[in-house]
Amino acid sequence: MKKTVTLILALLIALSVCLSVGMAEDAGNTGAVQKYGDIGRLSKLNITEDELNEVLKDIMVNSICNKYVFYDTMNDMIMALNRGDIVVLETDQNTVRYIASRNDNIVDRPPYMNPNMLIFCMLLREEDTELRDQISACIAEMEEDGSIEAMKQTYIEDVIAGEDPVAIESQVFPDAKTIKVAVTGDRPPMDYVSAGGDPLGFNTALIAEVAKRLKMNIEMVNVTCAARGIALATGVCDIVFWMEVGDFENWEGADFEDQPENTVVTEPYMSVPLWWAVLKDSPVVDVYRED
Repeated sequence: MKKTVTLILALLIALSVCLSVGMAEDAGNTGAVQKYGDIGRLSKLNITEDELNEVLKDIMVNSICNKYVFYDTMNDMIMALNRGDIVVLETDQNTVRYIASRNDNIVDRPPYMNPNMLIFCMLLREEDTELRDQISACIAEMEEDGSIEAMKQTYIEDVIAGEDPVAIESQVFPDAKTIKVAVTGDRPPMDYVSAGGDPLGFNTALIAEVAKRLKMNIEMVNVTCAARGIALATGVCDIVFWMEVGDFENWEGADFEDQPENTVVTEPYMSVPLWWAVLKDSPVVDVYRED
């Protein structure tokens, strides 16, 4: 059942980034759609690159791109884009905006068709459902009192605009429980790790405030994006930040495409469109130019 859900949602993702033949640059041309290259994405956990491309092969016939290529880190994918190994880097809009703000040769573009919405939450082991519920209650409280909106400005908008990320100091509660939180640095400025290895992004600020309200201690653990599921399952960490396709207003009814077995998710704390990063001189810029 999990694999079926995964493949169905993978199809939905692809629909947001594929051109139909009738929507190609030359609407009167009924021949094959011109291909410009491949699409890069961060590696997923419950579906391989080959499996994703196999299930999407019919849809990709009408896409301007050939196939999806997975990368274990964002830096690897940015380098692949700059080398021309891929023509599109696909991730959430905040990360694309950050990448474009730090790379003069990269611009952000929406997918040709309406992009899917990505919701951000935290992932915990099923045995920690009580902690999940406590965190969800904190998220709801922070939405209500405006704390999350304030953090978005400081840790996302200001950083994208060029400000240095704000250092985060976690409060220490003697003899209190310590929860270990995984950070990857692969979705800046949300999941951000400095050159010195310090977590400084929005997600870190969010969990620090949650821990303060719950009177718990937190310990940040650096892991790669691809290793998050294993790190959670083996106890290397207790929480990982998670991004899924879904409806922010009806998230409990959404199927979480890449969620490992025996895990639970918190209430989401943010919703962001799926977005594209492309090189300024790429032909994809013209194909996907906004009106």
